[in-house]
Amino acid sequence: MTHTLIHPTAVVSPKARLLGRVEIGPYAVIEGPCEVGDGVRIGPHAVILPYVRLGEEVRVGAHAVLGGEPQDLSFKGQESWLEVGARTILREGVTLHRSTREDCPTRIGTGCYLMAYSHVAHDCQVGDGVILTNNVMLAGHVSVGKGAVIGGGAAVHQFVRIGAGAMLGGMAGARKDILPFTLATEVPAIHYRLNTVGLRRSGVNGERYKALERAFRALRAGNSLPEDLPETPEVLELRAFLASPSKRGIARFVQHDADWEG
Repeated sequence: MTHTLIHPTAVVSPKARLLGRVEIGPYAVIEGPCEVGDGVRIGPHAVILPYVRLGEEVRVGAHAVLGGEPQDLSFKGQESWLEVGARTILREGVTLHRSTREDCPTRIGTGCYLMAYSHVAHDCQVGDGVILTNNVMLAGHVSVGKGAVIGGGAAVHQFVRIGAGAMLGGMAGARKDILPFTLATEVPAIHYRLNTVGLRRSGVNGERYKALERAFRALRAGNSLPEDLPETPEVLELRAFLASPSKRGIARFVQHDADWEG
């Protein structure tokens, strides 16, 4: 693609800013004001509503709807935004809502992959490299840390935090916070062990892995983090997560040793 290509059946508002080479497919609707970055491709029948910013090389699948008003009875129609980071892929039927707050948009990070029919509600903050599998549902004010993966059909309650590098299993229901670098599943979701596969793929091994292992065994036993833990990047991330305010509390750990593989 060397220049902007807009299908003759697409409808593009004059208030929409197309910031470079953009491809817009059949019957897509682009309302304004909005900003569409260089290299963005928008599939057939997709709808971009007002107050949306799409970073460079975002891919928007067929029938996706971006920028819907918050499903929140307190919302009064004020200007608020949805921002999607560069190189994020939004597959068919994805729905993303803008925020209730004028000063803080709903955000999807860079390099994310939101699979078909996943939903991100108002005021969510989704970090870089996050994967939402098919039919995932994030309620309002959810935060998802960098590199987390949420399995198909999982639902996350309002104000829950999913830590960086965590894996939430398919069909799980997260009613409380999920700690960074853990594997959690069930309804309600509970922590089973470290996200061993995810950590290995991220190059976390050796002493860094052992530090996390000690940390999570301490937490599982109901203790605070050991003071003598090495200050690895993962331990610092965990300490910061635990020090941050939580509106939902922390999901419990499985208690049977045979189920713990951390």
